[in-house]
Amino acid sequence: MAMPRVNDGDGFIALVRETADGLGRLIADHIKLARVEMVADAKEASRRMGLLAAAGTVIGVGHLFVWVAVALALRKAIGAPLAFLAVGGLHVVVGGIVLLMLVRRMRRARVLNQTVSEVGRTVTALRAQVTGPEVDRAATPSP
Repeated sequence: MAMPRVNDGDGFIALVRETADGLGRLIADHIKLARVEMVADAKEASRRMGLLAAAGTVIGVGHLFVWVAVALALRKAIGAPLAFLAVGGLHVVVGGIVLLMLVRRMRRARVLNQTVSEVGRTVTALRAQVTGPEVDRAATPSP
């Protein structure tokens, strides 16, 4: 019994097409999964932020009452206007110091610095695989 003859060129092209389609589906599925995870993470983060805001409000009101009580206690010693001025002035000074510290920290912060670095290394590695090291060295400017 004779076996049907298969054209090797057509079989190879079909395998390449099938592999490319499978890779495309895999990448699309990864993107869908990442999207679902990001939505779930965003919902959880927003829920936590809501709880933090509620707790912060309760703490803020308590803080306010504590300092009003301190000012009322000080009014016997230095008078009500000076007591409230002292308590308010203390908060303005401490708040200004904290604000300056935060501004300095924000100026030094690099957003997505590590991610940008990783993407750059990945692109360099892929370029070397595709084009070869000769082209990669030629594209790099010499000092």
